[in-house]
Amino acid sequence: MFSYMVGKVISQNKKSITFENNYTGYVVYVTNPQDFEINRVRKIYLYKHLAGGNKNNFIEELYGFDKYETKELFISLIAISGIGPKTAMNICRNDCVMIKQLIAKRDVDSLASLEGLTVKYAKLIIDNLYEDYHSKELNDNNLDIANLIKALKSLGYNANEIEMAIRNINVMQTNMELSDLISQAIKIIATQQEKYGSTAKAH
Repeated sequence: MFSYMVGKVISQNKKSITFENNYTGYVVYVTNPQDFEINRVRKIYLYKHLAGGNKNNFIEELYGFDKYETKELFISLIAISGIGPKTAMNICRNDCVMIKQLIAKRDVDSLASLEGLTVKYAKLIIDNLYEDYHSKELNDNNLDIANLIKALKSLGYNANEIEMAIRNINVMQTNMELSDLISQAIKIIATQQEKYGSTAKAH
């Protein structure tokens, strides 16, 4: 099973590229062939799919991705009954991070509006992948909370101030970077100190 290859892009057409590795050329289906510059040496993450051919023969098809995260999403999609590799590739033309966020939020309408998707596919994807991506988003947010608490403690804020700041930021519903979360928390604490005349100060 291929994980990835490093080689040279020899040619491209509407749906695939020819990718040379160790003097062998491979036809690789990709989401956006124009993004793969001809004669450039690069890494491509690969997935080998066995497609049914004539007379019960199987045809090997290679699907390629410039990012491992896109390959992961593709594999998750084709594991869903009713979604084949061609449909999955069309869906993967969109931003993968955005797709995962929409799945985690159960946002059927927004997901259905993306290229390669319909309401039928959006519902099917959310029904099958919601738990996986929702859980991952919660884990990522919990990591942000832990790092935020650690950073605020290092700045000298006490437990009550930190708890109040996190409650008001509502971290679980934001996509802010940690540095932005810290800045927002400091502003919230400062506002509360001014409002209630708290004597607690950060060092």
